[in-house]
Amino acid sequence: MILVIYSDNQFQQTITQCLSEHAFLHDVVSNYQSAMSLLSAQHYSLVIVQSHADQSCLSRIRSLVSNNPDCWVMSVEGRVDADIPMPADEADYFEAGVDDYLQGPFNERVFIARIRSHMRRSMPSVDNGTALNAGDDSIEIGPLKVDHRYHSVTLGGHTLSLTAREFALLDYFCRHPNQVFSRNQLLTAVWGYNHEGYEHTVNTHINRLRNKLDNVSVPLNGGQLVQTVWGVGYKLNVEGFVGKALSA
Repeated sequence: MILVIYSDNQFQQTITQCLSEHAFLHDVVSNYQSAMSLLSAQHYSLVIVQSHADQSCLSRIRSLVSNNPDCWVMSVEGRVDADIPMPADEADYFEAGVDDYLQGPFNERVFIARIRSHMRRSMPSVDNGTALNAGDDSIEIGPLKVDHRYHSVTLGGHTLSLTAREFALLDYFCRHPNQVFSRNQLLTAVWGYNHEGYEHTVNTHINRLRNKLDNVSVPLNGGQLVQTVWGVGYKLNVEGFVGKALSA
């Protein structure tokens, strides 16, 4: 189920018509107050928000992400007007917490491809399209546990509050412990697309995930879990972390 938050009536109609034509179930509201009421009563796997290119919009997105960590958020820029200055850019929206950003002018084919990519990853299946079985309900690596049934992560007994994208990133790392991935590889595997110039998307989400993990892992003498391999990418440092944590 998709929730659309868009105040521009004409472009709101463009988005909802596009979703309907491709058989995606959705609700639509024109303001965040109405959106919060719906989000409190029903689970949405994806929330599509309008890019207003101003700080008030970024503030509302931060609140949305903070209050709904299990929802993936896509920000969509409808039109591009070269005569209007842009006080907020794509990087600002990623830093505010969105998982995806679609830059204008609106491209229906790209929009639907991104929606389908998300929906594939929101289903209870992972890695190569295989369904989870009883043995795949959770992954445990030393004191780290990723539970897919409850979409939860615990580290040394501490429950971590992760966004949907952060959870997907950590889950992917846990399925490939100690393997190094480039930013483009992570974009393809976790975001579902690979576009040159989007590497900062990975950097932003990795940094937020790493900060949350480090707040627990470092005091446990476990060291840093997600490590940077300079010139290559990132990896889940299972050997170093587990060894230190279990001996602490």
